[in-house]
Amino acid sequence: MIRKLLQLWRYLRSLLSPDGFAQASVWEQLGTIFVFGAMVILFLSPALGDISTSYRIFADPSSFADAEGPIQVFFGLVQMIFGLVLFSFIVSVLSAALVELVANIKGGKLPYRKGGHILIVNHNVKLPLILDEFNMRAQRKDVVEDVVLLCSEPEIVSNFHEHLDTARWSHLEIYIRQGDLLSFSTFERQGIMKALAVVILLPDHVEDEFAADNYNLKLLTTLVNKPEFFQHLSDCQKRHQPVKCSVELSGDTHCRDIALSITTKDAVPLFAVITPNDVIGHVIARAMVDVVYYNVFFEALSFEGTNALFVDPARFGALDIAQQVKFDQLLFEFSGGLLIGYSSVDSDGRFHLKLCPFGEAPAPSDWLLFLTEDADALQYTPQEAQALVPHPDITPPSEQSRRQLCVIGDAWKIGPVMRFIDTQSQDFLLKSHFVFDRPEDYFAPEFQQTLRAGGYDNIIINLDDELGFRLTMLLFAIPENNKAFRAKFVTVLKDPQVEKLLNERAIHCKTLLSHKLAAKYIAQLSFQKSLEILFTELTFPEGAEFNLLEVGTHIPQTLLHSTVDLKHLLAAHQMIYVGIVDAEKRIFLNATDMTNAQQILALSKGTV
Repeated sequence: MIRKLLQLWRYLRSLLSPDGFAQASVWEQLGTIFVFGAMVILFLSPALGDISTSYRIFADPSSFADAEGPIQVFFGLVQMIFGLVLFSFIVSVLSAALVELVANIKGGKLPYRKGGHILIVNHNVKLPLILDEFNMRAQRKDVVEDVVLLCSEPEIVSNFHEHLDTARWSHLEIYIRQGDLLSFSTFERQGIMKALAVVILLPDHVEDEFAADNYNLKLLTTLVNKPEFFQHLSDCQKRHQPVKCSVELSGDTHCRDIALSITTKDAVPLFAVITPNDVIGHVIARAMVDVVYYNVFFEALSFEGTNALFVDPARFGALDIAQQVKFDQLLFEFSGGLLIGYSSVDSDGRFHLKLCPFGEAPAPSDWLLFLTEDADALQYTPQEAQALVPHPDITPPSEQSRRQLCVIGDAWKIGPVMRFIDTQSQDFLLKSHFVFDRPEDYFAPEFQQTLRAGGYDNIIINLDDELGFRLTMLLFAIPENNKAFRAKFVTVLKDPQVEKLLNERAIHCKTLLSHKLAAKYIAQLSFQKSLEILFTELTFPEGAEFNLLEVGTHIPQTLLHSTVDLKHLLAAHQMIYVGIVDAEKRIFLNATDMTNAQQILALSKGTV
């Protein structure tokens, strides 16, 4: 008891010292001022007549005019001075507190006390694009989403505050925070235990990819070393309500292996590891073969337009899973979207996916996977079963195309491209892959003449953004009446601003923007973690993926008179009709008018 009284006495003495008062909290400072003011009012009240008179002179200096006699005048003057000084102290303390609050807000030092938010860690050029996708989704749902941006550098926080475009992200409530990312307490202050999703971006303030990967691996280790957090992720996974966690790394395979190893519990990965060599790299590789594939995934990954959605079959009252209706029949009984497969989650929280499961009926625990613009528009109507008879004039497409490709540069490795072209095309590509040590060689007239004489189907400008921009502008600046030649160029870029400049100037040039595609992919995983498995299967040659049927080669023009008939014809070959592609490589999903169709887009397991 005596020890506690001594501690209290030391605490009170420290508040009365200049250093102690300056370092105390706002509430302690205000409490000290109010207590001191009350003591002054109480001690001077006998000389001023009563407490009410003492308080009036203290709080209202004009009451000093009512003082009578020399004693009241003297002590009233003292009381008035104390009141003015103490009230000025209160104003100063509150002003300083307000200044500190504003500084903490701008410096990102405040905690986030709510929940149900998306926590984005680190900053890079993809962040505004990810926020665009979040805003688009929130706008479609007519809600306001909370997003917490957490960075380690104060300069990043102040710069983002300065350039924050609230009109651009009108359906997002953005909280910008800063702290030590290698301390779990920083994440606790920002409500990581109550977050719906955690997105760790590859930081752009770190000099090289090796150091950036190490930084994110240290950050991951900081999180998983906290047993409470790791167990929280595992428990949510088992409850089939996973926290959507993802981390972005560079293309180093061993970094991906490390990240998966430390974030896996009971054989279930709790973080999606995103690298350029995975989904996005394979989309870019296949788009080099045919730019249509870029447009397909650009549409499928965007929150605007058609999306992949998992739907509980219990929502459709007329659908009786116990009847064991096979996929071949269910395919035609839904409207408002395209049924493309089944999904399920086992007791350990592991996700399983079946695409194009022809001949199989959904299990009682399965969910249905759709491509749809609006989940509310999905309707189920039972129909009479129809026999699916393969048509002799329809040839299922091969996953390996025959294309004469020319690739300029090695910003993206051509290894994945080889998986999507046949042996003859692979040999051709190896001979027409141009990589020069000197940048000026790409602009030589002799090289430009080689491009014109090569007879290529596609010419891929696969350089860094600066060289790619310059070469594309040069090729489109040279007088050229051959639009067919210009239409062969496809430029692979990262920077959205460079893409915008090229699209406005080089009208016929096609661009593949890897950062925008990656931003859409990261945004999708922030709301549906299971989409990682879906898009992995769709982008790799193994399993089911989007395939193109050339009109006149794989399917006769005469069979394109009716969408309903076409769906049945394709289903007989275990293909799902998705849409059409016109001569300008524009995609029309679930199109009913096939007049301008040059290619038919289908989902199938293809042939190799």
